[in-house]
Amino acid sequence: MVFRDRELCIRARPPQAGGVESAATRWCVRKLRVGIIDLVTKGPTRALYARVMHANLASIMPQVVGVWCEAEGHDVTFVCYTGFENLLKELPADVDLVFIGAFTEAALLAYALSNLFRSRGAVTVLGGPHARCYPEDARQYFDYVLGFTDQVVIRDVLQDCAQHRPVGRHLAAKRQPLTLPGVRERWRFIEPTLQKAPVIKIVPMLGSLGCPYTCSFCIDSVVPYQALDMQVLQDDLRFLLQKQRRPRVGWHDPNFGVRFDEFLDAIEAAAPPDSIDFIAESSLSLLSDATASRRCCRASSRGTTSATNRRPARWRASPRSSRSPSTST
Repeated sequence: MVFRDRELCIRARPPQAGGVESAATRWCVRKLRVGIIDLVTKGPTRALYARVMHANLASIMPQVVGVWCEAEGHDVTFVCYTGFENLLKELPADVDLVFIGAFTEAALLAYALSNLFRSRGAVTVLGGPHARCYPEDARQYFDYVLGFTDQVVIRDVLQDCAQHRPVGRHLAAKRQPLTLPGVRERWRFIEPTLQKAPVIKIVPMLGSLGCPYTCSFCIDSVVPYQALDMQVLQDDLRFLLQKQRRPRVGWHDPNFGVRFDEFLDAIEAAAPPDSIDFIAESSLSLLSDATASRRCCRASSRGTTSATNRRPARWRASPRSSRSPSTST
């Protein structure tokens, strides 16, 4: 695999001595300048809360897309937009392809950015919750709109990388990806984002996708539950202990702890007690058992209680607590 100007040339097999390389043995893919924007907020702000916390609200999938684009041989510029950046200065002027991740709250900003970059000749892609929930509307403003996204979907976009107007293409994998790049692979994008957080720095991690509950109000209730690779999880925790004195990890799982003992076993095996602070969203029913509460305390804690000399670190309870897992998922 070699680079020739802005082309990535891949050889199926090396030519024989004195032979001529033919199209059958070599093909070239244009090396793209890829911009990735993670929209944490809907517009500029100077609020104190935004300065302290917005960088900690960064999503995982824009970072994953960055890893996958680099794996395909492309140049990636990544920006987590917290409301303080000038996006026109952050991204290269000659960017070829722009991925934007957005919640519906930031949809109008995403549409405006897409219009701007398209006017400059770039191809634009929308991912995230808004793309999944409102693809018909988003296709009017983007060349590609992504639902469930895996590495194959990203590769298809990179290889096609064409204008689709006036209505963009809607692409989606059949299910959530089975594996995702961990913190070690995403660190190139995580580190500059955390540098924007002056005091509290929370590293986004993911241990599972989907949820076994069937709450009608929850978008993840229709996504089959699956745990991700525990070896990757443990490697990420050990990696963070090398990078930060006392890491704070925010679990982005839709419902952390469905396979509670298995997750806590993995955490306890990778990180010494009281070495990492964890933040998670979980059903109260999963934490109602006294043993589960004690294990949370051992895994991550600050402060004291009379029972364990530690307290659980910032577990957020979910209203799913009165529900029972669905046997259909």
